[in-house]
Amino acid sequence: MADSIYLRGPDGGEPVAVATGFSWGAFLLGFVWVAAKRMWFTSAVMLAINLALMFVGLLGESGDLIGLVLSVLFALVCGLYGNEWHRKTLERRGYTLV
Repeated sequence: MADSIYLRGPDGGEPVAVATGFSWGAFLLGFVWVAAKRMWFTSAVMLAINLALMFVGLLGESGDLIGLVLSVLFALVCGLYGNEWHRKTLERRGYTLV
């Protein structure tokens, strides 16, 4: 089980828990998970990458395999860095470590 860090918003409200470590949500849901966390730019970039990988998969039989491998690698990167992206986005919005 991953640990969490807590960030307090600029309004001084309740702290927000941000998980650390691997993000299964980002790995399995990709840009949908990122959009749910209100990281709009990251979500748009991830959607564009997913669409590009989908078009690679339409290139034929070898494109299918290449598209699958690249999609799994991209999902793995999203899972590895998803929680860190979420924390950095909150910090840019003025949240501070509790």
